[in-house]
Amino acid sequence: MAAVPTLGVPPVEFSLIGLALIAIGTGGIKPCVSAFGGDQFKLPEQERQLQTFFSVFYFAINSGSLLSTFMTPILREDVGCFGDDTCYSLAFGIPALLMLVATVILIIGRPMYVMKPPQGNIVTKVVGSIVCAMKNKMRSNENREHWMDHAREKYGRDFVEDVKDFLKVIFMYLPLPVFWALFDQQGSRWTFQATRMNGDLGFFIIKPDQMQLINPALILILIPTFESIIYPFFAKFNFLVKPLQRIAVGGLLTALAFVISGLLELSLMQTYDRIPIAGESHVHLMNSLACPLEVRLSKPDLTTFNMNAEVGLRENHIFYDVPPGVYEMLVRVESDCADVTTYESKFEVSTEDEKVSGVIIRANESKNMELIDLVGEESPKKADGGATKIRAVFDTGSNGGNHSLILKYGPDVEDVKVISSNQVSTEGQIVESDYIRTKPGIYRVFHGLQEIGEMEIRQGGVHTVLVSGNTNLGFETTFSDFLLTPENSVHMLWLIPQYFVITTGEIMFSVTGLEFSYSQAPESMKSVLQAAWLLTVAFGNLIVIGVAESRIFSNQASEFFMFAGLMFIDMIIFSVMAYFYKYVDWQERENDRKRDELHLSEARGIPNDGFGATGHDHQS
Repeated sequence: MAAVPTLGVPPVEFSLIGLALIAIGTGGIKPCVSAFGGDQFKLPEQERQLQTFFSVFYFAINSGSLLSTFMTPILREDVGCFGDDTCYSLAFGIPALLMLVATVILIIGRPMYVMKPPQGNIVTKVVGSIVCAMKNKMRSNENREHWMDHAREKYGRDFVEDVKDFLKVIFMYLPLPVFWALFDQQGSRWTFQATRMNGDLGFFIIKPDQMQLINPALILILIPTFESIIYPFFAKFNFLVKPLQRIAVGGLLTALAFVISGLLELSLMQTYDRIPIAGESHVHLMNSLACPLEVRLSKPDLTTFNMNAEVGLRENHIFYDVPPGVYEMLVRVESDCADVTTYESKFEVSTEDEKVSGVIIRANESKNMELIDLVGEESPKKADGGATKIRAVFDTGSNGGNHSLILKYGPDVEDVKVISSNQVSTEGQIVESDYIRTKPGIYRVFHGLQEIGEMEIRQGGVHTVLVSGNTNLGFETTFSDFLLTPENSVHMLWLIPQYFVITTGEIMFSVTGLEFSYSQAPESMKSVLQAAWLLTVAFGNLIVIGVAESRIFSNQASEFFMFAGLMFIDMIIFSVMAYFYKYVDWQERENDRKRDELHLSEARGIPNDGFGATGHDHQS
């Protein structure tokens, strides 16, 4: 509803209401659905089937994720609605409809499920027992085996034992948020990383957020592989048998994935947009002459400042890290340059703080070199989503007011981008357009009805197209493409190694964690522990937000390496904790309980049937 403009609802408020409803809804679904699935199995007889169930459960989740990750960007980006080029309402509406269908299917299957009745507000009871035990321990000088034993009198032995097991598992959860801090960056940092990469496959252009489908696709492939090949193979060497072993190895693989991501980011830094910071300005020099230039930039009041550069034929050059101010630019050409009759000229160039100044070197009607300062600010910042930014500068005289450049993509007449300006020019005056966004591809370029060439546009670049030639004076119209910000040159498929490694880690960490949380949870606390497991995800997200807001890293690669190191240290700590963890054997616990009841009944002289049931049990 927030994405439908015709409804007139406040979009921000309705988006927040939607997020709140998702939080409430998933609060009911997520902790209960996995525990509900586990309730369908009889333990310990079906322990192996239970482990398989959590893998199949995870497989089902990622099947939906694969479908939505592939389809949602297409529905959003390639379908237009309500007069816009995008259709967010369709991208939200179809998943909502499918969720309704899924709920109906679940309700229809209700008669086939094992339904265990709710145990009441177990969270309140757990917290109450912990508070009670702490108070009694502080008041009493009696030493008991465990501090929770001080709550036995009020809450009973069995419930206190359950709380002990609950706290043991919660303690093991303490290092786990770091994993989620890394894992959930697939939808943020890694997707942003993809926007700086080239997704052109020739027959299909990958959208950056579609790279997230690699994770669920690999899940569907790797889960059966782990269950049928990898785990049985390592079991022969008594390795990766215990759940906490798998979780630790999965965490270390996640750290390795971020090392790979950091190395990839180092190669992407060469195509970053260079945006001037405070105390800095840039000069974007565009050469429209058919001759290479030699350029010297100096500051009159600072003789030690001197920059020389070669500007090749129809190439551009950017002077970085130039303090704001007024500069003298000396431009030379070779004597065999036919475009001009003067081979050396001096110009004055002014730059502003935190801005990019665009200047064009051209020949005027007298064949003298001339420098034109562009009025519109050059914008080196890359477009969101991996799109291309492009604007046109018209050096075509008055030319009947025709200041439009038409880019045609393929045979489809509707697939046209028009770059135009409403400015009115006189002879010798430059006219500039605003930036537009366009998709990558090979375009036919038209000035009015005249086709003047072909232009290949790739993802992520920022272009200034100079259209030259005064047809009123008989000059042919031509265009030159000046690249202000480099195009994305590293292909998106180089993301696959880090996705493969983190997905392998996810299977060992997350799938095993769900099974561990269920199998080690007391009967009355299985949903509570599933909720606690999911709470580690929330704390992991908070870690990412804290790091992002602190802005302690100058580049993304350093942040990736930091997260990798943090994850490695975290898993070392977790491994030490896992070494001392004692797994709960519920069958052995039940046998102990029955033996205690037998001994107690014998001591009281109450007959026992040999199966742990006393006369009182038969009466009740």
